[in-house]
Amino acid sequence: MRLLTDLAFGGLAARRVEIRCDSRNAKSRAVAKRCGFELEGVLRNDYLGVDGHPRDSCVYSRIAG
Repeated sequence: MRLLTDLAFGGLAARRVEIRCDSRNAKSRAVAKRCGFELEGVLRNDYLGVDGHPRDSCVYSRIAG
């Protein structure tokens, strides 16, 4: 994740990088936090899981600078 973020900000001149993950996926949420991403919010019932039930997505981001 760190290498991809560095590439986005450095090589691609991105101004913002975003990570979205299932709100119940603690490991993905921990990766985002360790890499310096901030939780912006939770999108409720954002998508359907493989079981057909609605799921929430967490939105994390980092801003260039």
